[in-house]
Amino acid sequence: MTVPLLPPITYSLAVFDGDALTEGPRFIRTRGMSRWHRPRNGVAYANGRTVYGAWCGYGIGGSERAGEYASSDTLPPGEPVCATCDGRAVGAGQDTGPDGRRLLYTPRTLRPPKSCPGSRKRLFEELPGGRAGRCLVCSDVHPLRAMGGPYDSRYAIVQHPPGAGLIGTCPFHAWRYPTAVDGRVACSCGRPMPDPNSAKDTTP
Repeated sequence: MTVPLLPPITYSLAVFDGDALTEGPRFIRTRGMSRWHRPRNGVAYANGRTVYGAWCGYGIGGSERAGEYASSDTLPPGEPVCATCDGRAVGAGQDTGPDGRRLLYTPRTLRPPKSCPGSRKRLFEELPGGRAGRCLVCSDVHPLRAMGGPYDSRYAIVQHPPGAGLIGTCPFHAWRYPTAVDGRVACSCGRPMPDPNSAKDTTP
């Protein structure tokens, strides 16, 4: 079963060397995606590549034969679907309701960062020897290095993934602007950021 696709209308004067698709698979994803998406439009290019625009805004495509993306007209059992895509596809009349599909939606602003917000900053507690520090943002221990060049030179903790002790978020800025206040981490706007490791911390 395929679904009808909308025209790939663009606001630019880009010239496409392909054809707009009028129908496509119900579900599509790349190898690195955590869930299936729903195609809104598609373009088949002269070089054999097909690129779909998903309802959530992602561009998905390449060569299915080369394994750059996968498509399916029937959802594999138990695998999640992007809730933003599914809601819009159903709302636009492209397909029927969820029918038991497992929908997922994770706001980008609430996803834990891939790199700890304390990376490459002076947000650390120096450990004996001066070569490693405990990150004030996630509590993990990592090496300290001189960095920043002549215009922003500093001795800071290296870039690292967030540890299990990653602090809570500022309600307005999430993890974007951490700073140190009296040895604790707060948001640069002045609001405290809760410490998940402290039972006494009641910061909302």
